[in-house]
Amino acid sequence: MAPFDRIKKRPEYLAVADTQRKWVTPAFIVQAMPGESDEPPRAGFTVSKKVGNAVARNRARRRLKEVARAVLPAHGTPGWAYVFIGRQAAISYDFEKLGADMRWALAKLASGADLKSDKRQARRGGPHNRSKGK
Repeated sequence: MAPFDRIKKRPEYLAVADTQRKWVTPAFIVQAMPGESDEPPRAGFTVSKKVGNAVARNRARRRLKEVARAVLPAHGTPGWAYVFIGRQAAISYDFEKLGADMRWALAKLASGADLKSDKRQARRGGPHNRSKGK
């Protein structure tokens, strides 16, 4: 059995993004969707073209996958789905630091540290307040 299941379909990626739970590090952004099961965590990986050409994107994705193989089984929350979005720094970031950042991000997401308080959202006019005239 694999240490984690993979997210491969676009609707699954979008479902995780819709939860708006995320943690940002210099090398990646991780989005999370809580789950209720005892299944292993699920993970998906993506890197945008902003990072570079196909070689650079694949290198960043491979590095994130390898760190996730080591970190997710022990530090991922069972049943949760995670999407790792690689950033430019993922290509050359120290591998040990990448693992430490992933452990930190998973712990923060599990504790709910990423959730905005209702007070901050109310001050901004809600989570989707955008001016139409600008």
